[in-house]
Amino acid sequence: MQSQGLALPPKLEVGPSAACVSTKGSCVDPSLIDPETGDSNKCGLYIKENPSRLVALGRVYGGSTAVHNIPLLHGQVKVGVEEVKHAEAHVPIPTNEVQLVGQALNTFLAWPTHLVKRVLE
Repeated sequence: MQSQGLALPPKLEVGPSAACVSTKGSCVDPSLIDPETGDSNKCGLYIKENPSRLVALGRVYGGSTAVHNIPLLHGQVKVGVEEVKHAEAHVPIPTNEVQLVGQALNTFLAWPTHLVKRVLE
């Protein structure tokens, strides 16, 4: 195609463009992600309140660029919800199927990176 003067458009990046690095411990540390499975140690999933509130426990799936065929945006990570702490809390990125944390058990969601924090086990 290039010999005919045609060029392919640049490949668009989908999902997070860089790993979140936090000096305050507020983001998921990329070094916690298992390179073979792509999942992390257990993390706390928070919602934005003043102060932020722990609503669930789960795992981050690093390297993912989409959740249920919906591309992750910059500042979002794929999480799997494993334990619900506050079922009636609203998830920060709702879907047609999941609006409340109680509906998210054992499913994957996009979650804002800054609201995912490492849990020491």
